[in-house]
Amino acid sequence: MSFLDGLGSIVKGVGGFLSSNNMGSSLAKTALIGFALNKVNKSIQNAQDNNKIDPTPITLNPDTTNDVPVLYGSGYVKGMITDAHLTDNNKTMWFCITLCEKTGPTIAGNASVINFNEVYFNGLRLDFKSDGYTIDKAFDEDGNSTDDFNGLVEVYPFMGNSNSPVGFTTEATNNSSNAYNLFPSWGSDHDMSDLVFALVKIDYNPEKNINNLGNWEFKLSNTMNQPGDVLYDYMTNTRYGAGIDPTEIYSQ
Repeated sequence: MSFLDGLGSIVKGVGGFLSSNNMGSSLAKTALIGFALNKVNKSIQNAQDNNKIDPTPITLNPDTTNDVPVLYGSGYVKGMITDAHLTDNNKTMWFCITLCEKTGPTIAGNASVINFNEVYFNGLRLDFKSDGYTIDKAFDEDGNSTDDFNGLVEVYPFMGNSNSPVGFTTEATNNSSNAYNLFPSWGSDHDMSDLVFALVKIDYNPEKNINNLGNWEFKLSNTMNQPGDVLYDYMTNTRYGAGIDPTEIYSQ
């Protein structure tokens, strides 16, 4: 079984599934319509070899409304999935969650640092094994724990680019590998410049109810939290701010 096998098993209940209005239903209907058209096309071709009907491709436009946020102080960030890759005969899913921009220096010239404090998977706070990136237990808001994700999920945080692995503040150790050495389809040109992001690896396990990407949320904190520093950074930053020349700003 794999992530794709899990999708294929839905066909067994196709009668009720096709009556719904969700995205999966639409995709299934499209697949069945395509199958029917293929049969019709073959029949026409058998009758008239000179009449050939080409299939019409369906193109989905990318969503250009997802902006990378800027985080000051602390907060919970869901982020957005910016890449995904299946490996191990479709039994392992890697995906990249882009969380926020890397912020600039303070007025005094000190570099701002964004820390990874906690991570939540489907509403459960994740705890790590001694390596700092493999999941050990998960906790609900009442403190109850489960080991369903034990060894099946890994989370690798990065702060600034693919060459800047960091750890969670709750852990004594963390991953030290570059992002492009972890993500299967990346090379050294995947630098993720000036971005804060996490790579997540999930092993398919239907018995543990791990059969999709799930919902992710990260608690982050930025050392830049003073109003003056925040205003200065946003006014002068040329990536996400106003891009004002610092020499034109009077600060005391």
